[in-house]
Amino acid sequence: MIVGGGFSFDWDLVQSQVAKFTRVCTYDVSGTAWSDPGPDLTCSARVNEIHTALKKGAVEGPYVLVGLSMGAVVARRFAGRYPSETAGMVIVDHAFLNPVEKSPPAEPEPRPDQPPVLIHQEPIVLTVEDTSDFGNLPARDRELHRWAMSLGPALPTVEMAEACLKEVPATLGKMPLAVVSTGNDLPAYLKLQTELLALSSNSRQFIADRSFHSVEIDQPEVVVRAIRTVLAAP
Repeated sequence: MIVGGGFSFDWDLVQSQVAKFTRVCTYDVSGTAWSDPGPDLTCSARVNEIHTALKKGAVEGPYVLVGLSMGAVVARRFAGRYPSETAGMVIVDHAFLNPVEKSPPAEPEPRPDQPPVLIHQEPIVLTVEDTSDFGNLPARDRELHRWAMSLGPALPTVEMAEACLKEVPATLGKMPLAVVSTGNDLPAYLKLQTELLALSSNSRQFIADRSFHSVEIDQPEVVVRAIRTVLAAP
């Protein structure tokens, strides 16, 4: 079950391959793409709607959960709430909240003998089209992605991720776990990958070294290999 991070059609390159060896489901969060509006986009609400969709769709568990970025946090929350229904997990470039582990510098005092200095910088909003090899997706998927974005969907926030992380289980025990990491070499990112692998005594790491974030588009074969490994794990 692909529990989020991008729209359902963004996962076409992964889903089409995984469907060759197991049943695979994707969904669009309420209020995005074809999904009707739903409750506030909280972590708990997302877990509820995933569980409800699986039950109403008669998709029998237990499930291997696959989540990208914020979707990985939701997968961990799902496993904490429904441990008996979770057979394994694939975490793809887990939401990364603190890229720099230090306090922001104080605003410098202006000095007439110095040139202007940067005291504030607005974040640059990048889309999947900007940060992935978007052309890898079939033309129809690219059209659907642009259409879904034109609807102005509510996107996860840092505050939502932080709130969700407070509710995730501290350990996954012996649950089969695959951690798909990118080539990000920031110390805080590398530390996070180590912490994620330590969630389970049955974990394995996969590196998508040519991906910035959207591994399901840039290097779908890495995600497929991770899913296959979790399915085959004892």
